[in-house]
Amino acid sequence: MNRPRIPLPVFVVGVLSLVIVSIFVVIQVYDFRKNFSYLQSLKQEEVDYEVKWGQLLLEQSALTQPSRLEQAAIKDLYMHAPSQDELIIVKP
Repeated sequence: MNRPRIPLPVFVVGVLSLVIVSIFVVIQVYDFRKNFSYLQSLKQEEVDYEVKWGQLLLEQSALTQPSRLEQAAIKDLYMHAPSQDELIIVKP
């Protein structure tokens, strides 16, 4: 049984094109994995920022409660509710 012979230049061009395509596939897979890893780190960062945002909202809520503000006004600013003698009513 005689196999048809492939001319040497055609064989060399085929092997070179196969090598070049293989190298490009390896490069593409590497880039994909690198970009996917970067995407995963960004998603983790997003989750961390969402957690931090939630904590800041809770802290803001606690600090702006009326009782907290009243305590800070009394303690830090030495404020008090005016007595009847201290009230001045201005009429237009």
